[in-house]
Amino acid sequence: MSSLAVSPDLLTRYATNAPRYTSYPTAIDWDRDFDASIYGDRLERAGTRNDPLSVYFHLPFCQELCLFCGCNVVITRKEERIEAYLQRLMREIEFVAARGLGQRPVRQYHWGGGTPTHLSLDQIERLQTAFLTAFQLAPDAEVAIEVDPRVTTVEQIELLARVGFNRVSMGVQDFDPVVQKHIKRVQSEEETRAIVDAARENGMESVNIDLMYGLPHQSAAAFARTIETVLDMRPERVALFHYAHVPWMKKHQTAMDEDAIPEAGAKIGIFLDALEAFQSAGYRHIGLDHFALPDDELSVAASKGELQRNFMGYTTRRGTDMVSLGSSAIGEVDGCFFQNDPNERQYNERIDEHGFASIRGHEMSVDDRLRRDVILSLMCNGLIDKRAIGGTYGLDFDATFAGELGELAPMVADGLVELDADVVRLTAMGQLFMRNVALPFDRYFRLRAERGETGRGTFSKTL
Repeated sequence: MSSLAVSPDLLTRYATNAPRYTSYPTAIDWDRDFDASIYGDRLERAGTRNDPLSVYFHLPFCQELCLFCGCNVVITRKEERIEAYLQRLMREIEFVAARGLGQRPVRQYHWGGGTPTHLSLDQIERLQTAFLTAFQLAPDAEVAIEVDPRVTTVEQIELLARVGFNRVSMGVQDFDPVVQKHIKRVQSEEETRAIVDAARENGMESVNIDLMYGLPHQSAAAFARTIETVLDMRPERVALFHYAHVPWMKKHQTAMDEDAIPEAGAKIGIFLDALEAFQSAGYRHIGLDHFALPDDELSVAASKGELQRNFMGYTTRRGTDMVSLGSSAIGEVDGCFFQNDPNERQYNERIDEHGFASIRGHEMSVDDRLRRDVILSLMCNGLIDKRAIGGTYGLDFDATFAGELGELAPMVADGLVELDADVVRLTAMGQLFMRNVALPFDRYFRLRAERGETGRGTFSKTL
């Protein structure tokens, strides 16, 4: 059992709905009057710089739908449909590169989805060739891909390694057969281990395994066995996500037995036991929901207070701009967020018509940037350096955030936060409630609360 114990009273007071803060402001708070047609102009402005760049491709296709899934996915086995999408994605690559972004070094590059390995060997190679023709990878670039061991072959892993991928992330969620049946993701230990072994045999530097707690029919004892199995595989990184039950957004989740979802106390117990197991095995708890071995880059960055976060999660190589391509993809270019059309057909049509598919976005104000730096500092490194923030923005932190610091007072009393003259610091217990501690600094969340909007129906539960 974990050395940490969360009381029922603490759970009652802090188990609320809140953002995960892969961005600030969150997408729900973006400017409704934003003109997304300025995307090309912003790309050209960003293309005049030479600092590092992040690039993300969204490949939405899956063979079947997992009931827990909260991603933008397309279920298909039609080759012509996938091929039509890839043609548009390659046109979008050309559009972006032609505006100067292709000259900037790409330090972070990621294929997500969906299931990127739903593509054939030929399609993988053609898409990577299109990228490498238009962009230039930095020598130390992180080149990562999400894979599903149920559909990924050893031949695909060999090809991915050959064309430059050095990190692979794979979903497991839970090895318990009862849970797997109810979430419609039946995946054996053997097929998972085969892909882990293939990645290592082909020289990939890092393997990440995704797990999920709070799933229907999940129990502490059975999940402990899943942890043991994962520890035996010894991935460099583990992401332990809290299942987000949002049936109002993802209708397929209504097919799961909601009554079988563990209640809050049981869920936090599962997480705390996992925390103890991973730390006992030598992993470091990174940020909100990640664990990494001590010599992994995430651990090293966390120990130095240099961890970063963007739409791709925790990283050490975030570019100053992030170009995201494909349906629903969200990027950040020249001080603006942009999101592509999430509808596959409409995405294809917009690419045909304009060369890009942005339909909404937000231009960050100075206050947005200030609060983003405060929140991400907390989410990444567990503290807010008041002097550093004040120096960057030319302000007195305590005076500027007097109200927010006042809102932290109950959290100080509850042992979640420590305050001193220079630093706001999360305690070990406070790291579990990280999203709650960030909320007072979220101006948009406060404005919504003043309008009587609690976040329910928009954001997942914090615990």
